[in-house]
Amino acid sequence: PVAPALAAARVRRDRRDTQRPAMANALQHRFNPDGVELEDSAREYRGMSLLEMARANLEANGERVRGLSRRELADMALSRQHTTSDFPNVLSNVTRATLRAGYTEAGQTFKRWQRRATVQDFRQVSRLQLGAAPNFLLVPEGGEFKMGTIGDGKEVYALATYGRKFAITRQTLINDDVDAFTRIPSLMGAAAARFESDAAYAPLIANPNMSDGVALFHGDHGNLGVGAAISEESLEAAEIAMGAQKGLQGEVLNLEPKYLIVARKDRVRAAKLLKAIQATATSDVNVYAGAFELIVESRLNRAAGATPWFMAADSGVIDTIEYAYLEGEDGVFLDEREGFDVDGIEYKARLDFGVKAIDFRGLYQNPGQ
Repeated sequence: PVAPALAAARVRRDRRDTQRPAMANALQHRFNPDGVELEDSAREYRGMSLLEMARANLEANGERVRGLSRRELADMALSRQHTTSDFPNVLSNVTRATLRAGYTEAGQTFKRWQRRATVQDFRQVSRLQLGAAPNFLLVPEGGEFKMGTIGDGKEVYALATYGRKFAITRQTLINDDVDAFTRIPSLMGAAAARFESDAAYAPLIANPNMSDGVALFHGDHGNLGVGAAISEESLEAAEIAMGAQKGLQGEVLNLEPKYLIVARKDRVRAAKLLKAIQATATSDVNVYAGAFELIVESRLNRAAGATPWFMAADSGVIDTIEYAYLEGEDGVFLDEREGFDVDGIEYKARLDFGVKAIDFRGLYQNPGQ
């Protein structure tokens, strides 16, 4: 038979293992009742305050908490050094979940048309442009393969680390401030997603120089149109311009636009041009019905003057703009430590991210009208 002390320890361990996810679920449901379903195991914690949950967790871990003040209870619950408390794990599970939810629920249009990559470290990454490799040559029977040389067309970028710190303090527990406890990580996640989108659309907005010293959208690159509103004629001009692009050695690339990227103010006009209509005559046929995938992005709005619009080729055919994460760490991540500057737990929301326009040939800008 199992010794009574060993049996009691096993019961506490089983209780603790089931309690953590149940408490986390109850807190997530309390923050987002429409998005997180309350599990049966979490119902007993639904009406508990943070401090009551902390007390239950400490008791499940065999700690004596009777007679402790609210401050002492909060201190014990948040400390890993002198107790067996794993309440910080409960808080961390909820914090990670709400951070990630805030990140994933933010609208990010750039991921629909830009190329995603992962890199192993923070050293510079070189990306060859299409056409930088030599054309294939005929190899006669018994002949030798000739050595090919790679052209100089390449773009270079590197990942950088971005982030912010925040904390869950003993005041949060004592005041039962669930909104601050869950809302702050959610807002941090949304901020990370917003930062990514800002960076991803910066090449379209800022029009930076490429490695050849010429702006991304420029007459020398053959990808800058004459200012015009979105119309059948201006779309045709964009399509012709992209189709005329050639590789570094003058080879025909046969590119075509896949995406029409517009500011929100141009959404209706663009949507109408891509919509099929019931034509009564050949001249009424909408030749661009369903021809391109529409991307609507508010970051492209202009406070004054003409608003540009863009077209992009399929990133699987030619590189356009590439965004990258550190390998194994896509999106925003959370690190934690017991508070040193604050009484509680410090969190660090971290994002390892990089963006670069790789090849101008698959991109087109019309300055608008």
